[in-house]
Formats: sequence, C-alpha cells, structure tokens
Amino acid sequence: MTIVTIGLAEVNDEVNTRPRGCPRCGSTLLQGWGTVTKPVRDPQHQEVRVRRFHCCDCHHTFRHYPEGVGPADQSHRLQQLATICWVLGLSTRMVTGVLGAFGIQLCHMTVWRDVQALADSWSMPTPLQGVRVLGIDGFYASIQGKGTGMMVAVDLGTGNPVALARIDEKDRPALFAWLQLLKEELGVEVLVSDDFNSYSTAARRLELQHQICRFHYLRWVNRLLSTLQKKLDDEWNEPLDQVRQLLQDLPPDGGHRIYQLYRQVVPPPRIYNQPMHPLARLQKLLLRLSDNWSSYRLFLEEDDVPTTNNATERTIGRWRIRNRSARGFKTWPGLVNAFTLCNSPIV
Repeated sequence: MTIVTIGLAEVNDEVNTRPRGCPRCGSTLLQGWGTVTKPVRDPQHQEVRVRRFHCCDCHHTFRHYPEGVGPADQSHRLQQLATICWVLGLSTRMVTGVLGAFGIQLCHMTVWRDVQALADSWSMPTPLQGVRVLGIDGFYASIQGKGTGMMVAVDLGTGNPVALARIDEKDRPALFAWLQLLKEELGVEVLVSDDFNSYSTAARRLELQHQICRFHYLRWVNRLLSTLQKKLDDEWNEPLDQVRQLLQDLPPDGGHRIYQLYRQVVPPPRIYNQPMHPLARLQKLLLRLSDNWSSYRLFLEEDDVPTTNNATERTIGRWRIRNRSARGFKTWPGLVNAFTLCNSPIV
C-alpha cells in the first residue's frame, strides 16, 4: 500500500524571532510592548502567544505572530489542509464536515476563502528561459451555469501550465491571436497538440514547427482504416496495410508514398444528399496524412519534442477530477484560481 506524506506548514505556539522592522515606516528601533494570548483554530494548538511591539519612530503599535499563524483565526496549516481536501474533490461543505469530525469548526465560505487565498500566493510561473516546446489543448468549464471554452498552454519541458485563456478552440481568430502572443512572450518554436485542424492552421500561419499527438492520430486513423476495410473490396487490403505500416515506421518519404497511393484512388462521382463513398473517404484520408506527414514525425528529428501531448492532458485531467464534484463557478478569477491550485506544487 502506498503511503503519501503531506508536508504542511509548521505552527509554533511562541514567538521565537523579532520583527525585521516596523510595517509602517520600516524602522528597526522597536520596543517590546507586551504579550497577548490569541485563540487559534489548528489541529494541534488551541491558542498561541503573540508579542506586541512599539515603533519608537512613528509610534505605531503592531503584533508579531509565531511561525504558521497570522491575523486570521485559522493557522496556515489548517488553511492548507482545508485547501488540499477541496482540491482532492470534496465540496466546501464536505470539507467542513471532515474537519468538524475532529472538533474543528469552519464555515464553508471560510474554506472557499482559504482556497482563493492559497491560489493567490502561487500563480502560473513564467519561465525565465522561455518555452521552446509548448503543448496546448482545449476543454470546457461552467461559469455562471454556462459552458465556456477554455485553452491551456503547458511548458512540455517542465510539465507546468504557463497560460490559461477563456477561448474556444473553434474560434480561430482568438486562438491565433493568443498563440501569437505566447510566441512573442515565451519564444515558442514548436507546438504540440492533437490533430484538430485549427491547431495545424495556426502552426503554419505562425511559422511554428508542429508535432501532432501520436496517440490521437493513430487512434482515429486506425479506426477509420478498419471501417473502410470492411466496406471496400479485398483488392484494397494491401494499400490499407501499407498505410498502417507507414504510420508505424514513419519514414522520411512516407508523405510522398502516401500521396502516390492517393493518386491511385478514383472514387465515383458523389451523389447529392448521399453518404460519402468509402473510396472518397479513403482519398480524403490519404491527402490529409500526406499534408501533415512532417507533423507526425517531428519527434524523430527533435530530441526535446515528445511523441504525445500527455503533459497537457494530465494538466486538464487534474482539473477535471476537481471539477467533477463542483457545480460550476460564478466568476472567471475564481475558476482561474481553482485551476491554478489544482496544478500547483504547493498542494
């Protein structure tokens, strides 16, 4: 059985240090001004001793708290614990129920404020060295009861999300503008995505190298080839097997060889309001594979380019685990904070 150890903030019941300076004027000339007892909500401490100091320059009096304690009634440790419970899928009311079983009483809105406060303390990092290989993908979330298209960008070198945008992946102008901004700010050279047509078009327009997720294109291509093989004559079995083998080996001239197969396919004229003939579907497939061939095998030429977009999928997956038990979000900042927290190293 796997045992997971979670490191929470340390909480002291006594002040062991002096403040570095007055919070108002910065003066280091401070005079002790007594000690008071502060009730605190914490799994281990019920109260702590807080020291008060008086600034001899501006005459401001302030409190200096022990490690792990602030002005709030909760300790930092309890705030982290409540946030972790929420990230793991419990609703705010469920979190209050779990903590209440241990004698710690919290309001469900206090739990939500803890989530927001911890998310505000950690934002999506902007890599100092830039991002050469960027993974992108789209998903949907609920804001005020309405489904909203979202885009996330992930640094595939580290696996960390670097950008989140309220953009539907079908909205090409907005998608292109967002990717253009990321290219300029992060120095992106390679784009990794699934085989949605908007991504391929964006990569060509922005002059980016493009790697299409190998898992995605092999899945739908093999399904389509199996479907066509059942509908076509036996004479087409060999060309279909050739396509499968080319996709498996990914030779440099594979795009040209598939294009030669494309030229051999002569479908009958299409009849209006009738389903597309299997040969026409095969011809369309071969042309698409030929056009995108370089995007299928870029990982063979660039060592730092992954074969799949799994890192981006995992980022969205962590969010979906949390979102499964949520009814939605009322505001965009609240959603961003929740998404950020689900993918942060502090929880």
